[in-house]
Amino acid sequence: MKNTTPETTEEKPLEQVEREVRERLEEWLTRTPYSFNPEASVVKTIIRGIAIRKIKAGDEYCPCRVLSGDLREDSKIVCPCVYSKDEIENDGICLCHLFVGPNYKSG
Repeated sequence: MKNTTPETTEEKPLEQVEREVRERLEEWLTRTPYSFNPEASVVKTIIRGIAIRKIKAGDEYCPCRVLSGDLREDSKIVCPCVYSKDEIENDGICLCHLFVGPNYKSG
């Protein structure tokens, strides 16, 4: 009998997890005034970091923040983290440089 159990994140290729992360974040962006950083290489690098964290740590944690090991605390840094809105509103860009706001000025 064929095993029909869905793949766990650990069994998925990195590229597939990256696609899933990107799709989820693209959907989230449709409900915000934000967008991805216009630098495509930055976006690719940060999404890869999030995907690696998902595979290794079990969730889409911000790759620019340190995991504490406390699930309640670490839930604050699942991308988009709880800090990103204030960072984007104050600086035009989040700490990781993944998301930018309408006030973002490159350069």
